[in-house]
Amino acid sequence: MTGRSFPRFLAPLLVFAGSSLGLYLLQTWFRGAAAAEQLYEGYRFQAWSSNWMMQTLGIDEMNSFGLKSLWYDHIYPPGLDAIRYVLMQPETSNGLPPDQVAVDMRLYVVYLLIYGLLNALVFIWVRDLTKSGWWALGGAALWAIYPGHLMMTMLLEPSELSLLMVSLMYFFLYRFLKTRRAGYVPLFLLALFAASMSRSFIQVYVLVIIIVAVVSFWFMTKDRAKAWPWQIVNVLLIAVIFIHPVKQFVMYDTWSTTSYGGYHRVGMLFLYPTSVPEPEYPQKIVDNALAFSSHYNTQETIKDNYRLEAAANAFIKEHPYEAVRGLVKSLTITIPEAFRPTAGYAQNFLVEGLPWTTPYNWLFSSWRYLLLVAAAAALIIRARGRHGSWELCKRYAWFAVFYALIAIPVLWSNRYFPDREGDGPIWTDAMRQKIFLEVPVYVLLTYALWLTFGAKRLAIRRGKDDGPANSSDSQQLQGGN
Repeated sequence: MTGRSFPRFLAPLLVFAGSSLGLYLLQTWFRGAAAAEQLYEGYRFQAWSSNWMMQTLGIDEMNSFGLKSLWYDHIYPPGLDAIRYVLMQPETSNGLPPDQVAVDMRLYVVYLLIYGLLNALVFIWVRDLTKSGWWALGGAALWAIYPGHLMMTMLLEPSELSLLMVSLMYFFLYRFLKTRRAGYVPLFLLALFAASMSRSFIQVYVLVIIIVAVVSFWFMTKDRAKAWPWQIVNVLLIAVIFIHPVKQFVMYDTWSTTSYGGYHRVGMLFLYPTSVPEPEYPQKIVDNALAFSSHYNTQETIKDNYRLEAAANAFIKEHPYEAVRGLVKSLTITIPEAFRPTAGYAQNFLVEGLPWTTPYNWLFSSWRYLLLVAAAAALIIRARGRHGSWELCKRYAWFAVFYALIAIPVLWSNRYFPDREGDGPIWTDAMRQKIFLEVPVYVLLTYALWLTFGAKRLAIRRGKDDGPANSSDSQQLQGGN
C-alpha cells in the first residue's frame, strides 16, 4: 500500500466508500435489531429531529417563506438549513407538505458521506506525513471507530458538517505551510468560509486575523511573481467571508453570527440576564426580526441579543478586573466538561453498545487524554530533536493561531439558556465542541507513533549497513517538513 502500485487517489477513495458503507450497514442492522425504546420515533438514533434543534429553522416555515428564510436566519449560520431546504424538495416540489422524517433520513445519508470524507481526509493527512499507506490506514481506522465521531455522525445538527469544513481548513493550512504553494491558500479560505456557514466561528477579531494571515501568507509564498492570480482569488474569498457578519450587523445590529451571542457573552462574564434593563431597540432590528419567525428565530431572541451584548460590552469597559475573573471562572465549567467523553453528549444506543466504546471513552477523557497528547509531543521532540522541533513550531505557527481561534469558543462556551436563566451560566457544549479540535490530535498521535517505530527501523537498518543511511531514509524519518 505504497501508492506506487495503484493511483494515489484510489486508497482514500476506498477508505471513503468502505467506511461510509460500513456505517450504513451498521445503522441498517441496528434499526432492524434494536428494541423499540432504543430508536426514537422508530428511526432516530438520538432524541432530537433536525427540525427541532436550537440551531435550525422549521421546514414548514422555510417552505412557506422560500429561500429568503435563509437570509433572515439570525440564530445561526444557514449552512445546515440550506441543505435541509434542498432535502425537502422531493415533497415540496410536487405540491406536498415537507416531511420531517424524510428530511431526517436523507440528512443521515448526507452525514454518512461526510463521515467517509472525514476518514479519507485523515488517511490523506497521515499518508502525507508518513509516506506510508498502512500507517495512514491505521490512523483513519483510529478516527473512524472513535465513539465521539460516530455519535456526532448520527446527531442531526450542524456539528458533523462543521467538523468536515474545519478539518479541511486545518489540512489546507497545513499543506500551505508545508509547501508554501499559493494554491492552497484559496482552498483554506474556501473551507473557512464553508465552516463559517455551518457554525458560528467568525467574529470581528477573527476577520482581522484572517486579513493579517493572508498578507503574511503572501510573503511566505514561493514564486510570488507567478502567484498574483491566487492573491486576487484570496481577496474575493475574504470579501465573501465578510458577507454574513456584515449582513448580521446591517440587519440586526450585531457582528455576531448567532443571535445567541448575547447569552454567551453574559454567560462567560456571569452577568445575570434578567438584571439587564430593557433598552430602546433600533426599529430596524425589530422589523427585520418580525419579517420571518421560526422556532428560536424570533424578535425576542434578537432583542435579548441586542440587550445582553450591550450589557456585556459595558461591563468589560467599566469593570475589566471583574470581567477577567468571570472569564477565569468560566473555565472551571468548560474545561472539566471538555474532558468528558464526547460520545456521552447525547444518548445513542448504537454507539453505547459497541464493544470498544467504554475503553475508548476511558482512554480519551480526563487526565488520560492530556497524557496521550503530551506523550505524542514528547515522542515527536525525541525523534526530531530540540532544534528540529523548534523549526517545526516556527514553520507551523500559523496553524497554531487558527487552531486557537477554534479552541477559544470551546473554552468559553458556557452560557445562560433562554427561558432557564435561573440555572446559571452552566450550559456548555464543550464536550461536543471539542471534536472540532480532534482531527489534528488523532493525526498527531499517529504521526508520533510512526516517528517512534520508524526511527527504530532506521536504527536497525543503519546498524546493518556499512555506511550511513541513505538520503531517502533520512527524509522519511523526518516525515517531510
